[in-house]
Amino acid sequence: MSRISSIIERTADIGGHFSGWLVPLMLILVAVEVFMRYILGQPLIIADEFSAYLLVALSYLGLAYTWRQGGHVRISLLVSHLPPKVASWVRLIALIMILMFLIGISHAGYVMIMYALKINLKSSTWLTVPLFWPQLTVFIGFILLTLQLAVEIARAIVRIRAGENVEEIRT
Repeated sequence: MSRISSIIERTADIGGHFSGWLVPLMLILVAVEVFMRYILGQPLIIADEFSAYLLVALSYLGLAYTWRQGGHVRISLLVSHLPPKVASWVRLIALIMILMFLIGISHAGYVMIMYALKINLKSSTWLTVPLFWPQLTVFIGFILLTLQLAVEIARAIVRIRAGENVEEIRT
């Protein structure tokens, strides 16, 4: 299990670092568009569309990395007042519920991609970009997050069996 979890975590890290590099790429794209439009008077007309695709990609490809780093919003007001053993079980149940939700949303992402491929869905701009590509980043992001969550659930189960506090899981 540790080898599989290590591969999943390295993949999540790669997705997070890749999404981080998309930010300066988006910045450069917008800066070039501004320069071309206002200095040279010849706009590229692609910055809006591709910036949106890059924003989607960086948002979703970084989901698992953000989870690993503890960056997602957590509300622990009630759980913090529970005994550690009960809080650990509440955390495990919450993780399982989130996993079920992510499996459903990952499936919906797969259906969305298959539909886009089936009807050859393209953007309505003059570039007519196949929408399969930006949709693929959403699907990959949710798959990575689902796998990362499965690793965290496995670790939570091991910690509960050992009598340890699940809340201390952060790798």
